[in-house]
This record gives sequence, C-alpha cells and structure tokens, in this order.
Amino acid sequence: MNRPVPLYHFGWAFLLAWVFCVFYVQVVEGYTSAMPAVLGAYDRLTTLLLVGLPVLSSVATLLAIVGLERRFGSPAVHPVLFWLAPLATAFSCPLLFIQYESFELTLLLFTVGALLTGSGSGFMWVMWGECYSRIPQDEVEHIAPVSTAVAAVLVLLVSSMSGWAPLLVVMCFPLASGACLLLSRRDGAGRGASVAYAGGAAGHLAVRSTPPQVASTPWDALRTMGRTGFGILTACLFVCLLGSFWEAQSGELYLHQAVIVASILFTIVVALVSTKGPRRISVTYLLRWMCPVLVLGFVSVIIWGPNVGSYVAYLIAIASRFAFCLITQMFFARFAACGRTTAVQAYGFGWAFVHLGDFVGVVAIVVLGALRTEGVVATNETAAASIAVLTVLTMFLIGSTKGSSLDRAVQAGEPSDAGTLGQMLAGKAGAVRSEGEGEGEGEGEGLEGRIRTLSRSHALTPRETEVFGLLARGRSVPFIRDALVISRETAATHVKHVYVKLDVHSRQELIDLVYGEGT
Repeated sequence: MNRPVPLYHFGWAFLLAWVFCVFYVQVVEGYTSAMPAVLGAYDRLTTLLLVGLPVLSSVATLLAIVGLERRFGSPAVHPVLFWLAPLATAFSCPLLFIQYESFELTLLLFTVGALLTGSGSGFMWVMWGECYSRIPQDEVEHIAPVSTAVAAVLVLLVSSMSGWAPLLVVMCFPLASGACLLLSRRDGAGRGASVAYAGGAAGHLAVRSTPPQVASTPWDALRTMGRTGFGILTACLFVCLLGSFWEAQSGELYLHQAVIVASILFTIVVALVSTKGPRRISVTYLLRWMCPVLVLGFVSVIIWGPNVGSYVAYLIAIASRFAFCLITQMFFARFAACGRTTAVQAYGFGWAFVHLGDFVGVVAIVVLGALRTEGVVATNETAAASIAVLTVLTMFLIGSTKGSSLDRAVQAGEPSDAGTLGQMLAGKAGAVRSEGEGEGEGEGEGLEGRIRTLSRSHALTPRETEVFGLLARGRSVPFIRDALVISRETAATHVKHVYVKLDVHSRQELIDLVYGEGT
C-alpha cells in the first residue's frame, strides 16, 4: 500500500456491529421482552412474517435500488441518502425493543421500526459497497479484515453493558457509519460505481474511470452471479439454523463474551489464509471451509447434547458469520471490479442473497422448532438431516464449472473479458485475426497464434508463455499470481524475463508488439 488508508474507510465496522448487536447476537437488553408481546397473539405464519419483516424490508430495498439504478442512478449520487439512511436506521432501533402497555401500539411501532431499519440499512450496505469498489483492492483486503475485527470488539463492549446503555450505544453505530460514508464521499472514494446511471428518464450513462465495469441490466447481472448467490444463501441458511440450538440463560454473559473473543480469533485466521499468498476470495473458498466447520457444529449437538453441544454450535455459528461477512465484503468488491456488474448490482444482489438466506433460516428455525415441540422430530435428527442437506448442496455448488471461471476472475479482482479493457483488446484481436486469415498463417488464428509465434521466436519457456499470454490480455501481476497459483515474487520474475526476451520496456510496448503496431 502506497498511502495510509483513511480511518473513515473502516466505518463499515459500525454498520456490521449494529447488525450483529440487533439481530445476531442479541446483546441489546429488552430484545426478548418486546417480541413475545408482538407475536403472542398470532399463528405461526404471521409470527414468521413479523420476525422476518426487517430482513424482508432490507431485501426489498436492495432489489429496488438495483432495479431503479438505470433511472435514478446509484444511491451515492444522491447526497440526501447519506443523511436519511443512517438516521432512519438509528432512530428506528428502539421501536424493535421497547414494549408498551398497549399491544396495538407495540405492534404498530415494531412494524414501523422493522421497515425503517430494513430499508435504511439496505441503502447503507450498497453505499459502503460502492465506496469499497472504487478504492484499490489491496486496500480493501486490509480494510475489510480490520473492520470485521473492530466490529466484533464493539459487539464485545456492548455485551458488557447493562440497562439502556446497550440500546443507546447501538443506536450510535449507524450514525457513526453514516458519518464515515460522508467523509468518504467528500474525498471522492464513495461517489458511486465507475459506470453509474444518471437520473432522469433517459437513463444515460455517466462513465467514470476505474475500476472498469459494464453497464449490464439487472437481469444480466443476476444471471452473471449464477450459482454464486445461491451459495451465499445456503451458507446464511445453515449458519442461522446452527445458531438456533443454544438458548442463552440469564447470568451467562461470560458465555456470550467467550463467543465474541473466539470469533475475533477465527476471523483473523480466515483473513490471513484468504489474503496472504494466492488470493482465496471466492464463494467456492467460502463454502470449502464453511461446510466442514458447520458440520462440526451439528456434530457437536449430536455428540454433546443440548447443553455443551448446542453452545459449541452457537459459537461456531457466530464465528462463521463474522468470517462470512469478511469474505463476502471483499468478494462483492472484487465482483464489481472484475467488470461484469456495477457496484450497485454486485452489492445489491449480494446482500439481498445474504438476507434471503437469513429469512430462509428463520423459516427453518420456526418450522423445525414447531416439529420438535410436537415430538415429530428430535434435536439429533434435525442436526443429522442438516448435515446431509448441507453436504449435498455444498458439493453441488462447488461442482459448478460455470462458477469456477467467475471465481477465478473475482479472486484476481481484475477486469474480465466482458470489461472495458477486455472490449478494447478484443477490437485489436479482431484486427490481428483478420490479418492472420489474409496471410494464411499456419500457427493458429488470432491472438493465440500470435502469442505462440512470438513465444517461439523469442525462446520463451512454457511458463513464460503463459505469463506472456496473460500480459497480452492486459492482466496485472496480482492477476497472474492468482491465476497461476504462484507467489507475487515468482510472477514478477516471470514478467521481467518476458520483458527482457521480447525486448520491451512497458506494458504498452508489449501489447503493441502482440498486435503488430510499431513493427
């Protein structure tokens, strides 16, 4: 990193801490007192809808942001949203927790709070995504792990408070995150995606420089994600289910705090493994480590029972969720940077899948809880069935050949063949292909034939030829490192040898040589 990272770029930590305190860890006192009053008079279906209302509100907001991007532009081009979203998220929090004497008033205010927190946080997820998609990916790989660890520390601090202090502090988290977004906007880091849609009926494109992106339709962007989104949904579903086995009792604060400390350590390990050496920032990598870890949690329930086993399962679920948020935040930034979607589409659809996974998890918890209460299924049977379904789904998702090529592009964080650079090089490749066809070259047509011809004539080794081919397509050293699964130093050495043997001194000279310019 060539410059210090501004501290306000770590403001995503406050938003992450807020969602964990409010929905995942339940450290805000009063949370469990308001919900029964709201839900007690309803059947299971209505109860399910009310419990899932904040999540469904966020999903609807995220999908609306993506769908309306062409007409109104990204959220980051509307300054008022930098104020409204944090304020709506912060000041609607008490409505989820406070129980009033009137049941109807409690229900009304809870519904309003659920809608406001869901919609406000939805805008903030996307705006932070746009901020991260416009800064160098190496910086994101420092910001996201540190932000996740800071969020866990904030949750730990809130868990040690009592009375109304936790709720007041948690209300401040969206405000602090919004203030950091404003600062990011002022220095230009958060002014939207590189291809953003300007407002108005014409919906014309406002193109910014980096990172290169394509202006695909929402449907095209959704299809581009392929099975990636369903992999994210699956991970969230089973994290929710795993965390539901343990029911905390009063006076067990130290058990919650032990979970947060373990989550911090686990997140650090996942961050180091995913960002050091060859990059492992993909949904495939996410599922490869999450599936065994979650299976271990379900096995703990079966072996050690409802006390120790369920607590271990809860610990694994929370630690996995922190690490999951870390990987997906970096993944969405690279997804946008590789040129297949705008930042709004990458983060909008990405976090929509996250929240949909949470909602499906809530559905599974309610249904399975009812079945266990009625004696239809036992806890061990639920855990065993979860292991079977999780394993099958993970094998199906990891085995997707369509997703693997996308993962490689995302891991490298470089423009894909669909990106702006790829389109520019494709035009030159067409010229080379036409020229080759006219001359009847026997080396193979187009760019590949030109690369093979130059490699032989300049005595490049097979590995140097691979590197040369990637350089000719505009790829960077980090991309080559990840694509060939080698260290950065080895990739840089190969690049140096290619430059020396081809007698070029810059990337432009190399590309000109490949496409026959200046020769």
